[in-house]
Amino acid sequence: MISRKSVIQIVAAAALLIGARLATDFSAAAAYVYPEYDFGQFWLAFLILIASLFFILIVAIRRFFHKRFIEGLTLLVILGSPFSFNKAVDEHYWKFTVHRPEYQAAIQADPGPSPKYRVFSWGNRNTHSMGGGFIHEAIVYDDSDEIARAPGTWSSEWIRRRSNPSPEDLWITQIPKSYPPCTRNAHSLEGHFYYVSEEC
Repeated sequence: MISRKSVIQIVAAAALLIGARLATDFSAAAAYVYPEYDFGQFWLAFLILIASLFFILIVAIRRFFHKRFIEGLTLLVILGSPFSFNKAVDEHYWKFTVHRPEYQAAIQADPGPSPKYRVFSWGNRNTHSMGGGFIHEAIVYDDSDEIARAPGTWSSEWIRRRSNPSPEDLWITQIPKSYPPCTRNAHSLEGHFYYVSEEC
């Protein structure tokens, strides 16, 4: 039988680990949205998460030494709690909402005919993956919503309208390269706004 005190300690351990994971997710997203205010908060939060995992592991081992096996097993199970859910913060949507008013103003001021199409480039960055790698990112406004379809299934009319993009936006309307292998991603954010990326 686990005592009330032990239950409270186990709940506190779970809260510590989940809180550390949430702090890591939030600090990573904040650094992505506001890079000018990134002073290494993510790495501090990440170190706190790692230290918390080691602390709970040591406590679990001590419980086994004291033959409190149920508590030890429970604590070992709790070690997986920070990895039991996906990212808590959608950094792409957060960054989009920060700039949404200027995007909407640009669309409203666009004198072009419908269906309207506009690219708001987020540039490219290093992915820090093994062997190098980079990712292109952009917000695309597309009245026709064809940007969400897989490359190669776009209509001929849509391709014709996109036949003369700027050099920095060319990757959006090209078929992803096979070498180096590139992965295209496009998902809806709000209305006709889409987050589009290509990682190579």
